[in-house]
Amino acid sequence: MTLMTGDVEPLDLVTIRATVRRALQVRARPPRAAEVREITVTLRKHVRRMLRVARSRAEEVEQGTMAWIQWTALIHRVEDDLDRVAEPGRTAAAMYMDDLGRTCRRLADCLDE
Repeated sequence: MTLMTGDVEPLDLVTIRATVRRALQVRARPPRAAEVREITVTLRKHVRRMLRVARSRAEEVEQGTMAWIQWTALIHRVEDDLDRVAEPGRTAAAMYMDDLGRTCRRLADCLDE
């Protein structure tokens, strides 16, 4: 959400990281389909919100610099993950959740630097 000043609302990285931990936790058995759906939906919301912040950070960096290239590459990776549709089945959905969790973690780490 953009504030009236044009700034982007601060991210709740604690909540985002808690969701990432849920997504990436080692389990004795595959997660239930409902849990995978719920975590994936939450991760997607977090990623979309962080993507807005990442884009604003990339706009502040001089084009062609290493920092700009890194932000642009990260943004494209995140967009690709958001555009990807999980294959049918519980295992494929859980794998997508894991991929999205790792992407979310990476984006949160970069935004927290």
